Amino acid sequence: MIEKSISLPRQLESLRTVLEPSAVEYMKMSVSTKAASIVNSKLGGMPYLPKGTTHPQDEKSEYMLLLAQVNFSEGFFSSPFPTKGLLQFFISPSAYEQALETGGILTTNYFHVRYYPTITTENLVTDFSYLQHAQTDRLPIKHELPLSFSKEIEPVSATDYRLAHFITPKLMEQFTKTEHQLFPEIYLHYFSGAHMKTGGYPYFIGEDIRKNDLSRQTYDTLLLQIISDDELDIMWGDCGVLKFFINREKLEKLDFSDVLLFTEDY
Repeated sequence: MIEKSISLPRQLESLRTVLEPSAVEYMKMSVSTKAASIVNSKLGGMPYLPKGTTHPQDEKSEYMLLLAQVNFSEGFFSSPFPTKGLLQFFISPSAYEQALETGGILTTNYFHVRYYPTITTENLVTDFSYLQHAQTDRLPIKHELPLSFSKEIEPVSATDYRLAHFITPKLMEQFTKTEHQLFPEIYLHYFSGAHMKTGGYPYFIGEDIRKNDLSRQTYDTLLLQIISDDELDIMWGDCGVLKFFINREKLEKLDFSDVLLFTEDY
């Protein structure tokens, strides 16, 4: 349980004692006005790539494109996240079409997650001319967007299957009688979880895909969430969401070999 109390609207104050145990810290991502270097946190752009390191390719031998990279030294990340190193997320230009065929779950043939425990500013690839024919227009992020982070705290989100562990049907019924409003509607309004972030709870347009699948419930930690945003020219399909999940214990061991990517679109 997080020591800092969560901020609740008046309608939900009566549920504080059951919601506070669910609270977790996360790093909210915002677009920075500062220009990003090759080692900074950002969405899109050219990746940090030491010479001699291969650029990820998909099963069609097309180069994957940088979706995001997170430099952990630029924020105040809490356990189980590291406090240093660089984490990268690459995605295939064919990822969206593939997601339409697979119900939104993508295999590692269409995305790649890579972690560098130490960062160097020497001996880096600076010539990315080999990407000149890459289909960048099919990437959900059209321009390089430098990132900044702020530490936030939130209770379990409205669409995370674990909400049911804290709010029982009886509590929902009592809430409706007292407030004369449906709990799911009020809770979704305040705690949708629909932010760009690392850590915290996810936002689902539909149902949490882990709800009735024990094997997927092992992916209990939100590694990265990217939300479509017209103003930032971030768009997955019609207005979708990309979510990367990992097992907490594997994250603590800095083992990024098993990551679940689930994408949704309206």
